[in-house]
Amino acid sequence: MVDIVTICQYHEVMKQRSMRMSIGSSKKTAGPDGTETGGKDVSLQVMVPMRIKREVSLRAAQEGATQRTVILRALKAIGFVVKDDELCDKRKQR
Repeated sequence: MVDIVTICQYHEVMKQRSMRMSIGSSKKTAGPDGTETGGKDVSLQVMVPMRIKREVSLRAAQEGATQRTVILRALKAIGFVVKDDELCDKRKQR
């Protein structure tokens, strides 16, 4: 029979392994709040109703922002940790 202490120890070992693997494979490190720092942007694709896609696009156009910025602001508003420098426009200037 597995007890709660064994489960907690296993969880801690797996967490430490995961941190070592991510640190060893990239320059990401955990910040004081536990969030990753120094990471690169990655793609996130989700299926949403067409109406939501249009609203996000319209809001971005009205604000002169990107869809990325609109989505990151929304995530920040519901409690996700999003730093101000992550809200800036990443597109290259022409």
